[in-house]
Amino acid sequence: MKAAVLKAPKDLRIEDVPVPEAGYGEVLIRVRATAICGTDVSFYEGKTEVDYPRILGHESAGEVVDTGEGVKTLKKGDRVVMSPTSYCGYCLDCMEGNTNFCKNGGLLGRELDGTYAEYVVVPKKMAFKLPESISLEEATTFIVLTTAVYAQRKINIFANSSVAIIGEGSAGLMQTRLSKLNGADPVIGISRSQWKLDLAEEKYGADYTFNENVEENVMELTDGRGVDYVIECVGKSATLNQATELVRPGGTIVAFGITPPTIDDFKSYALYYKDINIVGSRAMQLIDWPISIDLADRGKIDLGSIITHRISLDDLKKGFEMLNDRSQKALRIVVEI
Repeated sequence: MKAAVLKAPKDLRIEDVPVPEAGYGEVLIRVRATAICGTDVSFYEGKTEVDYPRILGHESAGEVVDTGEGVKTLKKGDRVVMSPTSYCGYCLDCMEGNTNFCKNGGLLGRELDGTYAEYVVVPKKMAFKLPESISLEEATTFIVLTTAVYAQRKINIFANSSVAIIGEGSAGLMQTRLSKLNGADPVIGISRSQWKLDLAEEKYGADYTFNENVEENVMELTDGRGVDYVIECVGKSATLNQATELVRPGGTIVAFGITPPTIDDFKSYALYYKDINIVGSRAMQLIDWPISIDLADRGKIDLGSIITHRISLDDLKKGFEMLNDRSQKALRIVVEI
């Protein structure tokens, strides 16, 4: 089969490798669509270490072509979306339902061979059957949606809560829509890119969007108090500082964007002075998959509008470059396999 194999940082090769076989409790999946995530780019550039050689990719959907012994809930021909994370099921974290903390697990494309390939084998518990209403291309967005659902389950957005989302990328747009579905009013989108703000308003329910004079505009909307919740989706000191400025005293910041190991120039005094709650959020849990699939199946959330580009596996390197190039207006790139 054809696969994108990372040999070393920036040494990515499209190679012919053996088709994996499904063992006990596993399924062999023909990958049809897999998206490019910033995490994939980080692996490619060597910013995050992987065990080389490694087949990259982790945001994918496809069709079951074979099942191993012991698999009874999936069959050949089923359309599935794959969770990117594995878990053991027997450690204390897993038994508490915190599968996203499992120290025995791993991520497709990092500890496990991933989905920039024609076929992949995953444990049955990592494959979720899709309704016919959702295309395989759209299903690649579930990896983003499930993480947003998990983050919002950790807080208590209620009717007429005010919410600001900093960073209207793929995750920010999902957070925007979920905030609106949870009854927030107003929902405020913040980004440097006007085209992303337009999408936040037109497709995902933002009531107001700003790319300049942000603090002044937010304070005017909230009578000088600040918003109840800020969901920070960038992971940089500048946007985290902005979050502390926009949130009301006693309010909550969801630190959703993945930050570097240390955050230079973060103005932490506001945490004390404004008595701010900060909530972290890492990946997703099992319950977030049926919740997300049901939301999309019932037409509550649009998975497809964030897909801006489609490329072939042979053009994967170009896709990595496009995602880093703001002039390309690449929000979500799907690799069609």
